[in-house]
Amino acid sequence: MQASLFPITPDQLSLLHPQARRSVFWELEPETAQQVQDSGYPEFEKEAWLTTTLYEQETCGYSIGYLNPDPTPSAPAIATVIYCRREFAPGATVLPTAPVSHDAALITSLFIEEVFRGVGMEAVLLDAALVDLIKMEVPAVEAFGIRDMKINGSVGLDPVVREVAAKRTDIGLIEVSVLESAGFEVVEDHPVLPRLRLEMPPQDPLMTAMEAQLLLADVEAQ
Repeated sequence: MQASLFPITPDQLSLLHPQARRSVFWELEPETAQQVQDSGYPEFEKEAWLTTTLYEQETCGYSIGYLNPDPTPSAPAIATVIYCRREFAPGATVLPTAPVSHDAALITSLFIEEVFRGVGMEAVLLDAALVDLIKMEVPAVEAFGIRDMKINGSVGLDPVVREVAAKRTDIGLIEVSVLESAGFEVVEDHPVLPRLRLEMPPQDPLMTAMEAQLLLADVEAQ
């Protein structure tokens, strides 16, 4: 089977990347999110958030996974990107470069299996998200990036920043280099967690569906 790109839909919420299903960092107020994580059942709150968001804005993300001949996904995705209007991501308020600009939508998270990191799937997911956000006619898109650095060696680092950075893969933080490759630019800098922005529509052309599928086929062949 070949990996394919498909949108998040209400009837396929169980097929998101497993960590995307469990993470509620962005979707809930910080204190509530911690309580939900401690409960051991964050999937229920995440599915409720996804259902509400899909109702409000019709689309909120894409996944890459393996399809049956039907075609329906046959297993949890190997990568998922999620985006929303800024008011749907209250968890972002804890980040040092918050808040998100009033005119911008937010790409909150991108989850990907380590073996597929850096081979092009991030670009496919981000471009798919941007195509939908163009249709939503948002003036700009923002995202909180993470810089590669030795967090443990940063003595003066704020405890909140240290905690967020330590959970980078659990909450789907996107590497600054990945965002910059997609055309984003830093608008609020920070040593670890800058906020980046892309004016819409992007100046650089986005991948078509066919180009995305060809790239995924190349990844599979490697």
